[in-house]
Amino acid sequence: MKTSVEPLEPVKVKLTVEVEPKRVKRAFDTAARELAKQVNVPGFRPGKAPRRLIEQRFGSGVIAQTAMEEAVSEYYGEALRAEGIDPVAPPEVDVEVFDEADGCTFTALVEVRPTFEVPDHTGIDVTFPEWEADDEEIAAQLESMRERFAEVDEVERAAGEGDLVTIDLRVEVDGEELESARVEDALYEVGSGGVTPKLDEEVVGAVAGDEVTYVDALPEEFPEHGGAEATFHVTVKDVRQKTLPDLDDDFAMTASAFETLDELREDLRSSLLRRNIEQAQHQLRARVLEAYLARVDVPIPPSMIESEQQQRIHQLEHQAEQYGVDVETLLEAQGTTREDYTADAASQAEDAVKAQLVLDALAREIGVDLQSEDIDREIVRHAQSNNVEPEQIARIIQEQGSLPALVGDILRRKTIDAMVDAADVDGGPDADLLIELGLREAPEAVAASDAAAGAPADDSADASADDSADDSADDEPTTS
Repeated sequence: MKTSVEPLEPVKVKLTVEVEPKRVKRAFDTAARELAKQVNVPGFRPGKAPRRLIEQRFGSGVIAQTAMEEAVSEYYGEALRAEGIDPVAPPEVDVEVFDEADGCTFTALVEVRPTFEVPDHTGIDVTFPEWEADDEEIAAQLESMRERFAEVDEVERAAGEGDLVTIDLRVEVDGEELESARVEDALYEVGSGGVTPKLDEEVVGAVAGDEVTYVDALPEEFPEHGGAEATFHVTVKDVRQKTLPDLDDDFAMTASAFETLDELREDLRSSLLRRNIEQAQHQLRARVLEAYLARVDVPIPPSMIESEQQQRIHQLEHQAEQYGVDVETLLEAQGTTREDYTADAASQAEDAVKAQLVLDALAREIGVDLQSEDIDREIVRHAQSNNVEPEQIARIIQEQGSLPALVGDILRRKTIDAMVDAADVDGGPDADLLIELGLREAPEAVAASDAAAGAPADDSADASADDSADDSADDEPTTS
């Protein structure tokens, strides 16, 4: 077999393949034997009838077509390996010759994975995102806790801001009642804007037994009638006053495991710091990756973008099916259209594919390694996010053959780890605070772990500061 490759574009080549007649003849003979198994020829066991009889039964054209379908696929695979071509999509094949006398000649237009220069990943200048927990955040947390422990008592007076009212609600559009919008005995907080803003205006001053009717626009996200003018009929059945507990040590003991309000505040501060730092670490990773991607110019195969885009559209369709609505209704609730969503999906797909290609290339360049523990942690992460046992995730991965994709995700995440470790980061929490919050191991713990594994201790303790943050990595661009 002879092969040759002609580059056409940065991500497309023309592969020419010539196969000798004797191999093509074997393909014809094999096809005839396979067809022979499908018929009963008197005097011959299944699959043993002579080829001439099979040709009489099926015709020579059927044998040739069957032979070509199997053989060209085989020849194509051999040619890819011979030329070291890495395809990313099925080829466009043009068979010029396929017969026993002249052999086989065909060409294939193949989209290939791009080759490009991988720039240095060290020394990227970034600023660590905001991460401090201020007094306002802590106060908001305490206020939320007070709301959860509030006492609610029915009162004989008009409703005011912050009160709770029990209401029945009917909604009409063009004189027709919307059954899906009808509610009874709903507990509503005055001033929350939970139905329409005008409801709060109408309910303030109402007493038990009052009925109010007003006209307002339905929320834009309301199914089918979003934004439409509607008539609201509201019956106030009772008024309830909400009394918040005093913010003192007694409240701390009631609402938490702490004995004093100061201890509760300190615990909230630590929790907020941990959350804020984890979120900031995710954002930092995204910033480093974005800065690195800006250094690289990568030709991207259109088929990879289209595949990623279609995957996003399929996810949308699956989401709509789960909600029991069509795609247009779901998109309308999200304030967009199918056309805009498709365009956005294409742009996001291009960014995602570029990140995947660059991270894969950099992983090979810097020699990112993969340990069995990495796979175990990834399986546990997926199990926790889906609220199932790790064994179930491992079984799904095996059944779907998705281990290569899982490995790819791990290697890309570890590659971003290496980029962050090598970046010049301005600001951020110090090592002592990270250790205190459980976001970094203490040097002695790292040394003990290394010693237990038989590795030399690393006194610098430059291990990744965001191992726990990697478990969700919500702010990283999609790369798979």
